[in-house]
Amino acid sequence: MKLIKRLSACLGLSVALAAPFSVAQAETQTIRFSNWLPPAHYIVTEMLEPWAKQVNEVTEGRVEIEFINPLGKPQAHLDLVRNGIADMGMSVHSYTASRFPLIEMAELPFTTEDGGINSVAYWRTYDKFMKQADEHRGVKLMGLWTSPATVIFTNKDEITSLDQLNGLKLRSPSPLFDNIGKATGIVTVNAPASESYEMLSRGVIDGLFFQYDQIENFKLDKLIKSAVAAPGGLGKSSQFLFMNERKWNQISPEDQAAIEAISGEYIARMFGEKWNEAEQKSIKNLTDAGLKTYHISGEELEQLQADLAFLEENWIKAAEKKKVDGKAALDYYRAQIEELSN
Repeated sequence: MKLIKRLSACLGLSVALAAPFSVAQAETQTIRFSNWLPPAHYIVTEMLEPWAKQVNEVTEGRVEIEFINPLGKPQAHLDLVRNGIADMGMSVHSYTASRFPLIEMAELPFTTEDGGINSVAYWRTYDKFMKQADEHRGVKLMGLWTSPATVIFTNKDEITSLDQLNGLKLRSPSPLFDNIGKATGIVTVNAPASESYEMLSRGVIDGLFFQYDQIENFKLDKLIKSAVAAPGGLGKSSQFLFMNERKWNQISPEDQAAIEAISGEYIARMFGEKWNEAEQKSIKNLTDAGLKTYHISGEELEQLQADLAFLEENWIKAAEKKKVDGKAALDYYRAQIEELSN
């Protein structure tokens, strides 16, 4: 009887000692975020880091996102996270465009110049029409968003007509912009944003498809002298935030629910609006510093819209191959933009 009591006491002590440790282990998760952007980049300081802080707050400290130096090139981050080399990352869809034919919808030209409006309309359309195609399989998609309107920037003193773009070499982020280049006589060079400064300074390119705030973020303002803009933008950049599925599944259901509440459309709205705010500041900064922007209008705009109409037609066909009603999705997307703009 004494032996049984001793064993029970020992067992009870073991459980008491082990219980706090196992609970702590289960409740605390550190998410390693491989960050390939410059640490001071606006997307990091005003979008990713504030969201990471919110994750920590809504999980009461049980989930902490730790930003680490990049574990690979920007275009490799989807696979780095999918394979568990990093726990979390963000990327640009066009860096691996062949995997995301449906996402090109959000990059189409002549939609809206407002990144916040476009991002929310994009998320709602994705959630309603594209989610079932599972283009992000292998990772947990936390959210997606787009830049404000894409503009053409060049190292030429001034652009006063589209004809002056003929033959210029511009960095292109995606096949969509390659197609815009072909239709307008531009020679496109594919490269990630992080290589823009070196390519411009070495004369490899004459300019690039980009946003005003990115000109400042990547320190290109001394290399760029002119810009070309169109109503609704010449396109957008679609980006996304994602986590390793196994790491996600290690988080408790309660904390998953708390994180989900600040993901999806919440990320689209937060990131899109913050990027749009930064864009407006950069437009003023660069214009005040002497950057000259040529705004396409009138017959020249009508001709450009006609020349680029095939982009939308191609996307509808690509959507049909994925068993998505492309026309219905585009109609819904535009209706959301109109609703959010009013």
